[in-house]
Amino acid sequence: MTVETLDPQTKTDVLAALFAGTFPGEFWDCQDDKCDCTYQRIGMWTNPYIAETLEVRMCCIWAELYKQFPEFVRVTPAYIDGNKKEWVTEPMPWNGEDEMPKAIWYRQLAREQGRSVDDIRVEYANRDELRPKGKPNGEPLPLFIRFDGDWVAIDLRR
Repeated sequence: MTVETLDPQTKTDVLAALFAGTFPGEFWDCQDDKCDCTYQRIGMWTNPYIAETLEVRMCCIWAELYKQFPEFVRVTPAYIDGNKKEWVTEPMPWNGEDEMPKAIWYRQLAREQGRSVDDIRVEYANRDELRPKGKPNGEPLPLFIRFDGDWVAIDLRR
């Protein structure tokens, strides 16, 4: 095994960053509920050749831009049903395979109850049992591998 060593300046920079707390303890996620934006969007670009990563809460930046240019922003209190090509004003019940992410759940409750996301977040923070559960769709798709010349289906869920 080969162990690469860093040059002294790089070691110093890394240690300084660690002690200064400049390395994030966690990664941002578009459903982490760390901002109040309706549509949480995170941009992340990383470059191993310069040893640098850029993370951007695009949703928060966009929100600030929207304030500067309101004439170019339109929010419609409905969604377009892609099948029927018509507007629907009621939030759709959760039909995902996994449990509904808290960030989406809080925003759905806020819309349904006509309240702020902050109020909902406080009230429902410890009521996770009410969060919509997932509904697995149909049979799981098997993974096919070639074993001794034959194709074998493997179900990874069982």
